[in-house]
Amino acid sequence: MIIITGTPGTGKTSVTNHLKDKIDAEFISINSLLEEYDLNLGTDEIRGYKIVDTVKMIPIIDKIKKDTKKDVIVFEGHLAQDYPNADLVVVLRCNPETLKDRLSTRKWREEKIDENVSAEILGVCTSESYETYADSVQEIDTTDISIEEVSDTIIRIINNEITLPLGEIDYLSEYFHLL
Repeated sequence: MIIITGTPGTGKTSVTNHLKDKIDAEFISINSLLEEYDLNLGTDEIRGYKIVDTVKMIPIIDKIKKDTKKDVIVFEGHLAQDYPNADLVVVLRCNPETLKDRLSTRKWREEKIDENVSAEILGVCTSESYETYADSVQEIDTTDISIEEVSDTIIRIINNEITLPLGEIDYLSEYFHLL
């Protein structure tokens, strides 16, 4: 089981949709689970986020894993790293300035955009993934590469052709002033 996670705007959904045409896998989206299994605990009024019941999510994912006939499962979403039973986590990263541009095309409040850019500078998704998965976490910088290149990189990681371990991507030193 592979988790694809990252700050909103790093390319998770686009890349996962592209992977559907390239690999034979069971694909799970946290957004589809949110609706299908009523995992929405409400909305954080300050941040404008849906609050996901990650405790209720875990047995649902376990059942999907048990029931699938596929050899590979790809679980995509911003909170997917909260699922504790995967084999590999790929964190998509993006330069904070590029990320801000990407998020500015969404109809989000400026505070929500700034919070996500800050999370990317701090490497929050990487840190959260590392807490559960340690050396099973790899990072891809999506800033200057196409969706196809990101997909191909993920496939090469899955096939053990390359490794992109933590520590190579660091936005904090360059973008600390934006925090």
